[in-house]
Amino acid sequence: MKNRSFLLPHKFGKIGWFILVPFTILGLFIMFTGGNDINLGRFFSATGNHLAMESRILNNVTIIGLLIGLIFTSCSREKYEDEMISAIRLDSLLLALYISVGVLIVAVLCLYGNNFYEFLIYQMFILPLIFLVTFKVKMWRLNRENDEE
Repeated sequence: MKNRSFLLPHKFGKIGWFILVPFTILGLFIMFTGGNDINLGRFFSATGNHLAMESRILNNVTIIGLLIGLIFTSCSREKYEDEMISAIRLDSLLLALYISVGVLIVAVLCLYGNNFYEFLIYQMFILPLIFLVTFKVKMWRLNRENDEE
């Protein structure tokens, strides 16, 4: 039986980091400033409410860029993919799922109204972000142990 893998090729990891870093900076800027300091131009002036349209487009582009960057970095193969890396990948995914669901349960119990809806926007990024961090930390530890031997 052939083992099917839905992982992206290794080169997608580098592309993902190239996408993820600028969109993370842009997302943090929008999160802390509301994105009011960014003017994309006046090409929406015919619609009447060009600032609201610019804000929505910028938010959508940022969310899509972050999600694509996270997927590319999280789901790309390592240079040498083996059973150990697959096990680390599965452990990291399960840990990220448990943490994500735990944070969501706490949010359901503690947040109400618009605060909860704002949290749901950030919840989109929690699972792939925690997976990426835990996977990279575990891979770093594995590589460090191999270098010491």
